Amino acid sequence: MASFVRVRRWWVPAAAGLSQASWQSVALILAINTGFAAILWIEDTRPFWHPLITAQCFGLAIAYAVNAASPWESRRPLLRLVLAVAAGTAVGFILLVMIKDYSVAEMKEHSGRFAWTAFSGFTNGLAVSVFFLVKFREARGQAQLLRAEADSSLLARHALQAELKLMQAQVEPHFLFNTLASVQFLIETDPPKAGLMLDHLLSYLRAALPQLRSDGASVGQEIDLAQAYLSIMQMRMGRRLRFSVDVQPELRDHSFPPMMLMSLVENAIKHGLEPKAEGGEVSLQVRRSGDRLVLSVSDTGQGLAAQPGSGIGLSNLRDRLKALYGDAARFALEQNPGSGVTATVEIPYDAPSQVGSVTPDCPHPA
Repeated sequence: MASFVRVRRWWVPAAAGLSQASWQSVALILAINTGFAAILWIEDTRPFWHPLITAQCFGLAIAYAVNAASPWESRRPLLRLVLAVAAGTAVGFILLVMIKDYSVAEMKEHSGRFAWTAFSGFTNGLAVSVFFLVKFREARGQAQLLRAEADSSLLARHALQAELKLMQAQVEPHFLFNTLASVQFLIETDPPKAGLMLDHLLSYLRAALPQLRSDGASVGQEIDLAQAYLSIMQMRMGRRLRFSVDVQPELRDHSFPPMMLMSLVENAIKHGLEPKAEGGEVSLQVRRSGDRLVLSVSDTGQGLAAQPGSGIGLSNLRDRLKALYGDAARFALEQNPGSGVTATVEIPYDAPSQVGSVTPDCPHPA
């Protein structure tokens, strides 16, 4: 009987790894793996199916292992995530050898190449999975807040949207995937620049990972996360992006709602500067004004025509400020005199520390 119970307990999560996957998530993972294979193929003289099979074997095996392990439900999510990615990497490597029918002699002859393939699969899989985990917990925090305030019809509607984002958060690593693809390409074309971009990515992950274990955030943490993100985007956009940060040192330890600054920064990049051929500048400023803490994100992008301020993300941000501070908080989106937009958040300076790891989704104006 004990043996039967152990087998059953092993089978339940293994089966859940398949049953919990929707066809949309599988299709997106296949597409992401195909894109990564295309990056690998740039310097590969073999037919495209070689890197395609490699990417699909590792990508699907790691995705299945992480989904089956469900690290977001664990008290020690990072440890379970690392073990799941390691298991998925091992399965992916075995599948690769079986499908391509490599012999023992070939593996011994090219042992260095095989070891590098396994190591790359593990590190890339771990980086993407960590990003998944961060986004998943962010979305779950937002869903919990909105469900708690669901007595209002408006917040009830946003709670439903948050539940949908919660399901999508596991398969939306677009920013991280694009960054890893850029690093892969730069390794072949400009190794020093690849190393610099990897440093910025590590800084981004160092700033994001504490949110897995913390219920709140500080101005300094939010600024560090935004700076790492902007540094990566600057390398991808080149001279089209410039940014500056102005924050009083004594404000860095002050509490601030997690991911709210990132929402405004991503909004400025995606809807303000990226669509503009010549790009522009993003300026971050944090200051104290009397009994108020004022944070502003200003850009020289396309202006309110491209950022009307009525999208789901910015609407959620307003509702979140309302839920946290009532009428004591203020959010404004204003057209700059020259070009671009300035987004301003004001909260009471002496407001209590935030409770609950509540993070809004990145704003995507309709």
